[in-house]
Amino acid sequence: MNYYQFNAEDLAADDYFKEWVCSPTPDTDAFWKSFLNEYPERYYQLEEARALVTGLWAIQHLPDQTASVERIWSRVEQTLEPAQPVFLLRWMIGQRGWQVAALILLTLGAGWLGMNQWKTGKTLKNGLAQTNNDWTETLNEASQSMDIQLADGSLVKLRQGGRLRYRKELAGSLREVYLTGEAFFQVRKNPAKPFVVYANGLVTKVLGTSFRINAPADAPTVTVDVKTGRVSVYANQTSRVQDPESNGMVLTPNQKVVFHREAATLDKKLVDSPSLLISQNELQQFVFDDAPVARIFGAIEQAYGVDIIFDEEVMQHCTLTLSLDDEDLFQKLDVICKVLDAQYKLIDAKVVIYSKGCPNVN
Repeated sequence: MNYYQFNAEDLAADDYFKEWVCSPTPDTDAFWKSFLNEYPERYYQLEEARALVTGLWAIQHLPDQTASVERIWSRVEQTLEPAQPVFLLRWMIGQRGWQVAALILLTLGAGWLGMNQWKTGKTLKNGLAQTNNDWTETLNEASQSMDIQLADGSLVKLRQGGRLRYRKELAGSLREVYLTGEAFFQVRKNPAKPFVVYANGLVTKVLGTSFRINAPADAPTVTVDVKTGRVSVYANQTSRVQDPESNGMVLTPNQKVVFHREAATLDKKLVDSPSLLISQNELQQFVFDDAPVARIFGAIEQAYGVDIIFDEEVMQHCTLTLSLDDEDLFQKLDVICKVLDAQYKLIDAKVVIYSKGCPNVN
């Protein structure tokens, strides 16, 4: 059976998975540990499914909750379609049954969580949880950012409320971490071991660079913006037929992508405040006196790493006198377009200049 394609509800309805959670054997334990070693990106799907199974098991074995459970079942059964057999829900078989089970867990409250955390070995203490012998999970409950030094020397600045799961030691062909919340990454270069961040359905893959990811647990979007280097971003697809990275995007400095989780689509943009990518000494060299706009646009592209698209034929006689400084990129573009009687738009992380020609040219 191809468990890679199962979501949390599918796993929670699977007998073999339930057997592992409720009554593990050496065979089932070996199978699911092997599955996670091969597909570590499915960790959170398994944890969500295990929480469903364990939580329902806890409720069904608490006698003082029986009356509450029966009342909730009664209300649920009254809302179901007449054609749907109630015994399917009673035995929690099928996806719809497990969705209702999750609703019951939320309705009864979180009283079972202590037992659930004990059973799954994930009790948090002082912001740090040991998930198993290979992985560590850190939750930042402080009011300021928390610095986390990874085994490869990479640095993660985890923002308040953020959660990071990572290996204590390097292993395998990838350096993998799992993020919920916001963090800034400074990744040490290692071409032999790409660095991969899994964050709420989005995968960010790099060799060595610095970038920020904002992936709140319940937010509809995930945002990645790049400060240095290049990153590849793509949806965490479940299909094993096609490489999901081939449908992704490559981001360069001053670019960001917004991942829409429900539609699994990517929207590339410029960051809100693009930063200079050259030194102040280099910047002082960009002084122009009645220079062609093509030369000026080329200098801006070099300074900010942004593509500027314009009609070279229409603007071939346009000239400007100005010097580049550390002024905001969009303020520069506003001034240039005002002088040239032009307009610009930001499309797919590019600056597109619209002009009918220069006002000072007959």
